Amino acid sequence: MTEIFRRLRGTATPVAVYYKMTGGFCVGFVREADDEFVAMELISPGGRFDGYHCIRIEEILKLDVGTPYLENLVKVYRHYDETLPPLKVSAKGVLESFVDFAERSRKLCTLEVGFDSLEKISGYVTDRDWNIVQIRLLDENGRPAGYTEVDAEAIVYIGMDSEFEKYLEILSSLNGGDAPDGKEGKGGKGRKEDRNILSFPSGK
Repeated sequence: MTEIFRRLRGTATPVAVYYKMTGGFCVGFVREADDEFVAMELISPGGRFDGYHCIRIEEILKLDVGTPYLENLVKVYRHYDETLPPLKVSAKGVLESFVDFAERSRKLCTLEVGFDSLEKISGYVTDRDWNIVQIRLLDENGRPAGYTEVDAEAIVYIGMDSEFEKYLEILSSLNGGDAPDGKEGKGGKGRKEDRNILSFPSGK
């Protein structure tokens, strides 16, 4: 399956990816792939841009390519002709470069971690030290919920710029947290982003 993703990267061929754990699926274009992860540009069921995600290939059950459903969805997607936010990932390390890009651009992310039982978390990547990713968490109300460290080996999925992340960012700004543009939220002063609060022993 890895070789298929490599052949599809950068092409205009739409794919549908089905997940092993949840039984759900997503649709989009392959932006980059390595031996472990594939980064995709997603399309919503209504034909709109729905963010980027990076998923562990071994967690993919199957994929469809070029079906009539996908071709019709792409027609609508092209009709909207939305301006997409930038994404920079490297074939030398798709997950690492995806995480680093999220940190540099201060993108709100959603992650699924673990294999036997998936845990879903949302927040801002504040640092990565080798395989350890530090995240400033937001709860379902968009309020600060502390920090956590995640082993990159446990990441099944990480996404950004979807409708869910946009909703949570706006909710956070309305509740006094970080606004999407980095300005103060309407509910109070914007929260200053604390970096390296868990104090990685060796730094980045």
